[in-house]
Amino acid sequence: MIHIAICEDEPILLNQLANMVKMILDRHSVRHTAELFTNGGALLNRGAFDLLLMDIAMEPLNGLELARKLRMRGDRSKLVFITAHRQYAIDAYDVQASHYLVKPVDAGKLETVLIKLCSSLQKERKTAIAIRQGTAVRRIPFEQVYYMEVINRKIHLHTEQEILPFYGKLEELEPSLPETFFRCHRSFIVNFEHVQRYDKKDVWLSNGGRIPLSKRRYQAFGLEFMHYLKESGDVF
Repeated sequence: MIHIAICEDEPILLNQLANMVKMILDRHSVRHTAELFTNGGALLNRGAFDLLLMDIAMEPLNGLELARKLRMRGDRSKLVFITAHRQYAIDAYDVQASHYLVKPVDAGKLETVLIKLCSSLQKERKTAIAIRQGTAVRRIPFEQVYYMEVINRKIHLHTEQEILPFYGKLEELEPSLPETFFRCHRSFIVNFEHVQRYDKKDVWLSNGGRIPLSKRRYQAFGLEFMHYLKESGDVF
């Protein structure tokens, strides 16, 4: 599911653009949701989206100012500016805009941009986990994740450099993870890529860390870890 926000201070243009987006994505069978905003302040008060389409010449907060505020708080959404003012093109790239479309929007160009960005988002989801922290979304490549654990109703994602807490449940997250991840304990999911060794009680990681391995998951862990090693070519 691709979550889209469309921000345009002219209601008629906003609805026209929303209809174009829906027709294009429906035609390409892209599952999505779209929320409409007539001012940047309302968008700032919402959580993060996967894709933003916004006008630049808005009042009182223009699109460039809005984008800067979003980037400053950690928002990494794909961003497309749609405006009648070509002179803002260079400024658009200062806020990591993916594309810049000039009004009136050409349906063919919009389709090309949307499908390209949606395809990019779908590919990213196969190689990274997206976590929401407040109003921002971060994508962490799966290979960087050592393990995840539940502490006080939050999932804490551990990488080499940091620990990232976010709201979620392991049982809901587990099906979306690649086969290199294993639920080794009720409160832990580990990435086989960073497992150094294990015994009947613990799993040791390549960074020196250690996490618990439950008794009832020990046998399954051993079988899955051996399968991972064979698939990766580490054993024959």
